[in-house]
Amino acid sequence: MVDLVSRAKWGARTPRGSYTYLGSTRGVKVHYTGGRVDPRTLKDHEACVEAVRGVQRGHMDGNGWQDIGYSAVVCAHRKVFVGRGLHHLPAANGAGLNSGHYAVLGLVGTSGVTEPPPAMLHGIRDAIEWLREEGDAGREIKGHRDGYATSCPGPELYAWVRDGAPRPSSSAPPTSPPTEPEDDMPMPEIVSAGLEDEITVPAAEDYQPWWTAEWKDTSGWHPAGGQSIAPNVDVWADVTAHVALRGLAPGEPVQIGLTRHLDDGTLVDVAWPINRLATVRADVDGRVEYGLNGHFKLSTDRRARVTIRHASAGPVVLEASSAFKAIMHRYP
Repeated sequence: MVDLVSRAKWGARTPRGSYTYLGSTRGVKVHYTGGRVDPRTLKDHEACVEAVRGVQRGHMDGNGWQDIGYSAVVCAHRKVFVGRGLHHLPAANGAGLNSGHYAVLGLVGTSGVTEPPPAMLHGIRDAIEWLREEGDAGREIKGHRDGYATSCPGPELYAWVRDGAPRPSSSAPPTSPPTEPEDDMPMPEIVSAGLEDEITVPAAEDYQPWWTAEWKDTSGWHPAGGQSIAPNVDVWADVTAHVALRGLAPGEPVQIGLTRHLDDGTLVDVAWPINRLATVRADVDGRVEYGLNGHFKLSTDRRARVTIRHASAGPVVLEASSAFKAIMHRYP
């Protein structure tokens, strides 16, 4: 029996306009957040509610979508939050891929909570069976990365999906990721490990980009450190980052996005799918935490960077929790 948390119960915002009807699908695709998930969600269910609201806020205010992009969201307490729900087209699988599968998010990410506990895996199975029984979902269970260039749903969830998404025993951890067959399109994973020290950002009279320290690893894939990613070969890059700021005024807007630049700093474009910087407002404590996910080509003279703009009256601090992560795909 699926334990549903209705939209009213988790305080969902009203969607902008009507959903596109979805009669049936081939199955379900499993996702993760691609950012930091607060460890409090493992014990405090209210933190799960806050996290789901945050996902919806990011999709509506950051991506400009009409609603949260997922059909359902599952937390560590085996609760299934109704997202877009049954027979509604999701938005999270990628352009041209949403009609094929419902989208189910597990509340794990790249930091904080990174491994799904057994109760979450049971909950994802509960959500899948609910979508099959009441939403005419087919038998396929896929990861977001199946058919779309992304690291989602992360190694742990993807290994579980590749194993057939079995119901876990109470103590069984997710299996190791499967070994991929060798081919002519290697996908090395690289991590740029954020900042060892906090950075204080001077006040600006107008929105100005910062976090501009640059470097380039000309010997190969970027191993760690620094604030930009610039491989020495042509690749498609799926880039995620988590940004944590403090020192803002409550409600103050900040613009954040993944951008692509030339070596001399000239802006080329903003990462797909947003195609613009997202505007995020500080909470009552003057803090912002925001997860980013973008997809674009990098090359010898095209580098990925997080760009953050603010117009604060005083300095803003970028905390040490910020980080880059990317999956690179060679292209012909």
